Amino acid sequence: MNQEYLENVPCNLCGSLDCAVMYQPTKKNYNPEEVFSASGGVRGTQTIVKCRNCGLVYVNPRVKPEMIVSAYTDAVDELYVSQEEGRLKTFTQALHLVEKYAPLKGKILDVGCAAGFFLNVAQQNGWEVTGVEPGRWLSEWGRKRFAIDIKNGVLYDASFPDECFDVVTMWDVLEHTPDPRSELAEVNRILKKGGILLINFPNVGSKLARIAGSKWWFFLSVHLYHFTPQTISAMLQKNQFEVVNIGRHYQTLSLEHLVKMTGLYSQGLSNLGLKICSLLRINNWQVPYYASQANVVARKK
Repeated sequence: MNQEYLENVPCNLCGSLDCAVMYQPTKKNYNPEEVFSASGGVRGTQTIVKCRNCGLVYVNPRVKPEMIVSAYTDAVDELYVSQEEGRLKTFTQALHLVEKYAPLKGKILDVGCAAGFFLNVAQQNGWEVTGVEPGRWLSEWGRKRFAIDIKNGVLYDASFPDECFDVVTMWDVLEHTPDPRSELAEVNRILKKGGILLINFPNVGSKLARIAGSKWWFFLSVHLYHFTPQTISAMLQKNQFEVVNIGRHYQTLSLEHLVKMTGLYSQGLSNLGLKICSLLRINNWQVPYYASQANVVARKK
């Protein structure tokens, strides 16, 4: 990896420069533009550190933000949209969680909405929906497939008015952003007072993450920050949010897709699993699973 593509950053939560290395990269040479996409990622490309002051886990040094955004913008993500059935099931359950805390249906924004699966579910259930997505290909796919309003770009590009949304969601997004604290500040600005923010994130403090150690499946090139319930709560509080609830996040994907994901660890095992799935004709089984992710529900103060 060419050092000119990298930058050192302070802790995004407390600003400290004092961090301890948790895990060193195992891959030195890679093209940074090839390891960023909405659903993909490569293991072993990053130095994972932990702030000695507040405990935030993050990547340092990391690929410069402009290169990250450029890679997301140009990515073609057919793998993500191939899982439409499972993602719609996942987001149907996610909307139930949203409506538990925001029962009056109004305007909802999904930040990093990818192909718009969540927005489609919300719109069909009476919400007025808007999405923001940096990937051009995914944005266009979602607009054509679901006829919903998806703005291509990052959140700041959209320039939404103050206090214009009742709910903002960020599904598998905050850990990808170069500056999550500023991202949350912008969300606070555009969210109505008392409005709800719902985030799901890989929980690096979970038992599964502790057991997996450096081999944790969410230590991927696409993830720049790794939150625990404590660090994400602290970051939300610094941005004038009150944490209402934190719980487990479940997803549904096809068995074939989950078996393919084991290729992160063993391509041989993955290939064997795919042959078995094909032989038994169970490729498209939709499997609900928990993989150490969490949901946090917060309310704007």
